Amino acid sequence: MRICLSVGAYPTPEHPFAAFISSLAEEFSRFGHQVFVIAPQSITKILIRRKDKALPYYMEYRTGGSIIRVFRPKVLTFGDKRLLGRITMKMNQWAVCRCFKKIEERFDIVYAHFWTSGYNIMPCAIKYQLPLFVASGEDKIFFTQLISSREVLQLKRVVRGVICVSTKNLKECIALNLVEKDTCIILPNAVNLDEFYRMEKSIVRGRLGYAVNDFIVVFVGRFVHRKGAKRVSDAIAKLKDDSIKSIFIGSTMSDETNDEEPNCSGILFKGKLKHSDIPLYLNSADVFILPSLAEGCSNSIVEALACGLPVISSDMEFNYDILNTSNAILINPLDVEEIAKSIKYLKEDKSLCKQMSFSAIKTAQTLNYSDRVLKILEFIENKK
Repeated sequence: MRICLSVGAYPTPEHPFAAFISSLAEEFSRFGHQVFVIAPQSITKILIRRKDKALPYYMEYRTGGSIIRVFRPKVLTFGDKRLLGRITMKMNQWAVCRCFKKIEERFDIVYAHFWTSGYNIMPCAIKYQLPLFVASGEDKIFFTQLISSREVLQLKRVVRGVICVSTKNLKECIALNLVEKDTCIILPNAVNLDEFYRMEKSIVRGRLGYAVNDFIVVFVGRFVHRKGAKRVSDAIAKLKDDSIKSIFIGSTMSDETNDEEPNCSGILFKGKLKHSDIPLYLNSADVFILPSLAEGCSNSIVEALACGLPVISSDMEFNYDILNTSNAILINPLDVEEIAKSIKYLKEDKSLCKQMSFSAIKTAQTLNYSDRVLKILEFIENKK
């Protein structure tokens, strides 16, 4: 098949966020499909906020013997608040459709990553009578507030199928009248088990220069209030235990404040990493923590499970498809005291950590990335 991926972002070496999108494109390509990606870039953020340098309009990424073609049309954006947000939606849609028409290929399907990208490509799917599929993995679906009820209904009629990463996302899609239940499939996010797997901790710590006897906590995510890096940092500080060390993989974006940056003592590493380097740092840790307030289904948690890490995360519906009492301690993500107690509990109970590690790996075995992509392709074949 010739697949057009409509996405909101595509990772680069400088900004490795959203690595799951490039992983999806690579898997589609590995299964023999031609992949074209349209990922608009905001010139407002580039020029006014001085966020980053503009990326080339067209780039190629080679994976195996295949080429993934990525188009980055520039678009003027105005944020996502009410009236200006509606203008932004229209501008993104215009930029994506204009780019789509310039591509000389004719596609078999359009696959949109998140609903906003589905809205962006919708006119092209209608005009060229292409099956449109949407992957819903948003922490919160808000775009319906920025478009008319007529457009919501139009999108619902055009979409052939929706891949939801969690039961929470499925319920949200239905509640917003975007889909009917029989149009959807629930497929939690998955992991490449050839890249993320359990390594010998003592050897990994030796490579990184970390002490063998320390208890290391690892966090992966942006340093924003929703993700909770600062809450993890505050919990560690509250414990006042010098043997507890931490790793914070992530960063604050240039247009965000640094109020949420972790600042506890004992930080071994803080900053961005290449996605390929993350498994090494995960394997140096004893426990993974993500007290997030909202997710679709966290890729970082799935990757931590694959490395055999017990998880401390939010007792919220977005986690229930992948986490349970066998592999995680589920907590109130806003309660720093509860986060601290959970860290202390796992530090003091090595037997429980070992049992949870075994269960984590067992869970991850059911979340193999290649298997997930095959299920997506089967779903598409049945629905198109």
